[in-house]
Amino acid sequence: MTDIKTEERLIPRYVRSVDQGSGSVEFSTKYDIVWTDRLSGKEVLRYDGADPANTNPAYGARSDFEVLADRGIDLKEEITLERSILPVPPGEPAFHARAKKRQHEKEQELLEARDLFIFLGDFDCEDFKFEDYLKGEADILRPALECRGFKQISFYSAEEDSFGPLVRGCRAFNIKEQKWQRFLYG
Repeated sequence: MTDIKTEERLIPRYVRSVDQGSGSVEFSTKYDIVWTDRLSGKEVLRYDGADPANTNPAYGARSDFEVLADRGIDLKEEITLERSILPVPPGEPAFHARAKKRQHEKEQELLEARDLFIFLGDFDCEDFKFEDYLKGEADILRPALECRGFKQISFYSAEEDSFGPLVRGCRAFNIKEQKWQRFLYG
């Protein structure tokens, strides 16, 4: 485990940037995504970020994480600020530490996620219609959660296909326990 002082000095080893070429951006058609290794200053990946075949999974694109993993590169790898030969924006180490903490919290919330319909019970969910899930969330599920002491309730698509959501998620703050909680249904 790294100590607090080291943790505050960590940054991602690999940094993503965009190369739009030189000249007038108004007339430029170049939009390259570039990943650079901060230890060597060398590019490890470059591709046309304007091409859906490179960026959209529906067109067969793979994530940068997957492409670089095939090359033996872990985008989660970190280095200390002092080891970077590239300039690092002043607030990046603190931002990176907060982002890592938030990612850990999200992963923990998802591990502890509960089935919303089981949590609320049949009585509160009997009028819910999947065909009009947005109305059901606003008129049935949100009020039922509020009655149980939740606030800041937000719904989102956890998993979907071209026909719409397969699994819906919900994140809400539990006032009694003073913590965020996630629910899933679908």
